[in-house]
Amino acid sequence: MMQKTMKAAVLYGLRDIRCETVPVPDIGREDVLVKVKYAGICGSDIPRAMVSGARRYPLILGHEFCGEVAAVGEAVDGYRPGDRVAVAPLIPCGNCEHCREGHYGLCEHYNIIGTGSDGAFAEYTKVPFRHLLRLPDQLDYATAAGIEPATIGYHGVAKGGIQAGDTVAVLGCGPIGQLTLQWAKLFGAATVIAVDIFPEKLELAKSLGADILINSRECDPVQRIRELTGGGAQVVLETAGSKITQEQAVLVARKQGRVVFLGISHSDLPLQEKTIEAILRGEISLQGSWNSYSAPYPGKAWTATLEFMSQGKLQFAPMISHRIKLEELAHYLAAIADRTISFNKILVEI
Repeated sequence: MMQKTMKAAVLYGLRDIRCETVPVPDIGREDVLVKVKYAGICGSDIPRAMVSGARRYPLILGHEFCGEVAAVGEAVDGYRPGDRVAVAPLIPCGNCEHCREGHYGLCEHYNIIGTGSDGAFAEYTKVPFRHLLRLPDQLDYATAAGIEPATIGYHGVAKGGIQAGDTVAVLGCGPIGQLTLQWAKLFGAATVIAVDIFPEKLELAKSLGADILINSRECDPVQRIRELTGGGAQVVLETAGSKITQEQAVLVARKQGRVVFLGISHSDLPLQEKTIEAILRGEISLQGSWNSYSAPYPGKAWTATLEFMSQGKLQFAPMISHRIKLEELAHYLAAIADRTISFNKILVEI
């Protein structure tokens, strides 16, 4: 008989996360109950837990996850207990204009498992069965926990319209940047320039395929990139979510270059006169990138990520810096928010 209670890290308010025993979720006719194996800490989990707050309380966070099907609803088709799965956590409304056009990531009334409903920082979580992706045998669970953030990188790179032989600059070498630079190579970039302020992240970027490393604490990255490229990169992908790197992204693009913003800064972006001039006189294209979902749901970003990870062409394991337990989650979220630890990608092993 299925157990009735489970361990979960429950968010009750800002900086109030308690690891406790709660009921296992009840599933509906079209739901599955997933036994979570790994759940990644996303950068967006930090403000929800520590700074600005969540959409509701109490809430179990965690939207980057994979696991094993534990139980299925009576109307579930194609899945059974024991199946290994990853989860596409965005649940679109299906009725707004964007959903009707197949642009599910732009849904006006979406929910995300782990932000609007209980997520994966728990032993079990409830998932609509159409949001599952079956994992091939050769794809281990720890790597599969990186599928969701990898799709974010794919979506942004696709927006950049990379052509074979392009020079691509990636500003910010955190986990999304590390995945994005790998996608840039897979999309055909001849040269990928990685920019960050942390030497260890740049070294990891190199091991993941970056051709040129620039530490922007040691030099002016705008000047350096323009010198190296003879005028700028064809495509610039900003993943740091900093107003500093957002402006630099425009300035390192060559004329008629394409700039894609993937990072979220939560701040204003005042632009210098020279930056506006660069956009106008250089006919630079600015493109936003949001989520990773398209028709047929969850979209090509997800199927491509699953395929390239399974082939070993898209790496996630080297990015994992910590594997922690649920009981440690509150400590690590606080340490990240307070900037008292050095980390890359943190997985909660459940």
